[in-house]
Amino acid sequence: MGKSRRVDVLNTPIWQALIKLSVPVMLSYASQTMYNMVDAYFLGKLGTTEFAAPTIVYHLEYIFIAIGVGFSVAGSAFVSQYIGAGDERQAEKSAAQVILVVSILGVFVLLFALLMVKPMINILAGKENAVVIPYAVKYFRIVLYGIVFSYLFRVISSIFRGLGDAQFAMELTLIATLTNIVLDPVLIFGLGPLRGMGVSGAAWATTIARFTAVFTALYILVSGRRGFKVHLKDFIPDFALLYKILKVSIPSSIGHLITAFGYAAVMKAVTQFGPVVVSAYGIGDRFMGFITMFVSGLGVAVSVMFGQFVGAKRYDDAEKTVWTAILMDVVVIGSVSALTFFTGKYITMFFLDDPSVVNVGEQMFRYVSLAIPFYGAMNVFVSALSGAGKSVQATIVYVFRVWGARVPMVVFLAKFMGYTGVFVAVFLSNVVTMVVAYLFYRFTDWRKGVIHES
Repeated sequence: MGKSRRVDVLNTPIWQALIKLSVPVMLSYASQTMYNMVDAYFLGKLGTTEFAAPTIVYHLEYIFIAIGVGFSVAGSAFVSQYIGAGDERQAEKSAAQVILVVSILGVFVLLFALLMVKPMINILAGKENAVVIPYAVKYFRIVLYGIVFSYLFRVISSIFRGLGDAQFAMELTLIATLTNIVLDPVLIFGLGPLRGMGVSGAAWATTIARFTAVFTALYILVSGRRGFKVHLKDFIPDFALLYKILKVSIPSSIGHLITAFGYAAVMKAVTQFGPVVVSAYGIGDRFMGFITMFVSGLGVAVSVMFGQFVGAKRYDDAEKTVWTAILMDVVVIGSVSALTFFTGKYITMFFLDDPSVVNVGEQMFRYVSLAIPFYGAMNVFVSALSGAGKSVQATIVYVFRVWGARVPMVVFLAKFMGYTGVFVAVFLSNVVTMVVAYLFYRFTDWRKGVIHES
């Protein structure tokens, strides 16, 4: 029953498999982007100050979310390679072990993060955004309560994608999105006798939505209703397997954590220009998710297919997957980016009609639209490395993108060009990192998969 929903990567033409795997992921990310856009729309009705609060918090939240991202990479890599090697039972056990370790990690991260809320927001927001800080603190604390659900949501989605069942990951995101869409206006503005909570309401809507999706996902996994069943005995720690999982997860998590601090540093550079620029940056950042959903979808498809082909030792097909994906990136991303290049002004106006915000937003869209195709190509190369389990190499690329290219460029160009320098830095850093990613892909021996390592 459940297996029919999977894409048979090993027996499907590469371009067809890329489309079949990436489209559900794109729809999943489109749903996630809609999730963020709904927050942005309703918060925009509260005002510029309230809108700026989640924009600042997002980059802090990602610091803590990044700690668990590596386990999503491991979940997909192990499951896809075991499926490629024809060992589904070991794939099920690997999935359970990843869920076990990420759940424990999530509890410890939550306890630590709650102690750091106010100091981190004060540092990031600065005196220029003092009026925003109280809203940001309230929002961040509530969102942190759902950090364990956020980890589990990402890991379980990656497990099903590793199987080739990208449709279920899409359905999970849709559940979370619809829950958020329903709860946002009710919790932000109130309904009948229920008083609105403003910014805090948006945070509660996000947390409840994540819980709902994770509860559904765990039920499906344990019941085996999608043809892939995790047994309770699979959660008993297998230290040899856990060692392999941590070997892949830790470098990736460290890389994403370092990267997250880099994005926080970029956000710090943006906040020095005040709430108007922060709001415009937040609108652009959220909306560009509509384009990067294709990038992310294609990347996930590449990672899954690359992993299965490496597990099956079909290395030529693994390489064909990469170059087919690059061609798709150039055609599709290039076309959509050209559209946002010319319509950034009107996109910004939809959320906030403040003339100052619209002016900054128009500039941001022009520079960032040019940067996205390069980001797409970079993501294909990095996804291939991740699919092969080469998390160290993938991590180096991610870290370089932020700390070797973007942060230095932002600091330097913002000093001489003002906030426009931030947008120029986004473009230049993506171009440079694409070249670096290709070099790592070209000179890394990715043919030895993680499932065969001791």
